[in-house]
Amino acid sequence: MMIRSLISRWFKPGALPPEHRHNFIHLVADIAWYGALNGSSLSFLTIYAARAGASPEQIGWINAAPAIMTLLFSLPTGALLEKRPVHSMLIRTAILHRSFFVALALLPLWGPASLQVKVLIAAVFLFYIPGAALSVSFNALFVEVVPAEWRAWVTGMRNAAFAVVTILTSLLCGYILSVVPFPTGYVGVFLIGVIGAGMSTVHLYLIRPPLREAGAIPSQGASQPLATALLGIVSDYRRVFHFELLRSPFRYILLIMLGFHLAQYLPVPLFPVYTVNALGISDQYISWGNALFFLAVFVGSTQLVQITRRLGNRKTTGLGLVLLSAFPALLSIAHSPAVYLLANLLGGTAWSLAGGALFNYLLERVPEESRGPSLAWFNVVANAGVLLGSLAGPLIGQWLGLSLALLILAGVRFVMGWLIMRWG
Repeated sequence: MMIRSLISRWFKPGALPPEHRHNFIHLVADIAWYGALNGSSLSFLTIYAARAGASPEQIGWINAAPAIMTLLFSLPTGALLEKRPVHSMLIRTAILHRSFFVALALLPLWGPASLQVKVLIAAVFLFYIPGAALSVSFNALFVEVVPAEWRAWVTGMRNAAFAVVTILTSLLCGYILSVVPFPTGYVGVFLIGVIGAGMSTVHLYLIRPPLREAGAIPSQGASQPLATALLGIVSDYRRVFHFELLRSPFRYILLIMLGFHLAQYLPVPLFPVYTVNALGISDQYISWGNALFFLAVFVGSTQLVQITRRLGNRKTTGLGLVLLSAFPALLSIAHSPAVYLLANLLGGTAWSLAGGALFNYLLERVPEESRGPSLAWFNVVANAGVLLGSLAGPLIGQWLGLSLALLILAGVRFVMGWLIMRWG
């Protein structure tokens, strides 16, 4: 457990409440290993697809698949969390979802490139069924094991660890891809992702839930068998899905989360195609760009607590989205790798604010009495924004041309961020 040992030394004795130290260490170790997955498989997944000949529409479907599955399965998961232990649900879904990355590592060795792209799209759809449940389960567990007064600190530390490991992994993957020919180099890159996914799951398993936990809502009592819980959901879906939240003040936060994710994801499907085909950026430069992006995330994360204390989570989230508009704007006018690297540097700075404050902003507005269903509805609307953005972005790019579309969608990010700062 090398990463856990390093993190234990990072957290000085006495710096954390003794009752929370164990869980905080494993939460940071979890995201550190997830950084290895992010710097390898996740960062190079759509790049591999683009090099294998995927169209912007196909890359849009790769980005949209997690959102579609989350839309379909978040509410049932939120209902199940009222009846079953959160931690056991988290571990089971983590194992099922992350087995995808084992299959991904073998994909470059199998079949013609055009068929690989189709298999990849189908696999993403399949494995993000448990991925949707994993996301809801983790959010619920995070709320249970991290007190409100420590959430900004833990989030900042997680973001910093995630960024450092992502930087190192991205540089390693860039080196591998520069010396090993396509597509074999991607097998090595995706195997690094397998290791990161496995070790991240181990640290999730080692988290100790509060003794009172019986699910997302402690008052529900002992857990039920899965079949019984599912039958209860089907027979009384109106109550268990908590549609009353859509008539409560919480609906305004859901609208903000929809707008945030829509603005964020509209240009995302255009990035790999424009980077590879229009700019001709090599895998080595792409890895350097990823490293710069997450270096900026690391530096920004170390300042997150101070910034949120001054601005609050809402304004920090909006400011981050305003600054995120710089990434597609600079990319649209890039004519050299230097501008591409600058875009990543500014984008990482922006994401350290938006990504670091967003979830804490949400938790400030979540009704305490319906935490699990509220987080499930957040997953639904957030992924509705991801889905709409992932599918509409390629259509806008096809209609306007990639360069002009990136510039206009940068404006969408800017406006939405300003609206959150002003009225969110």
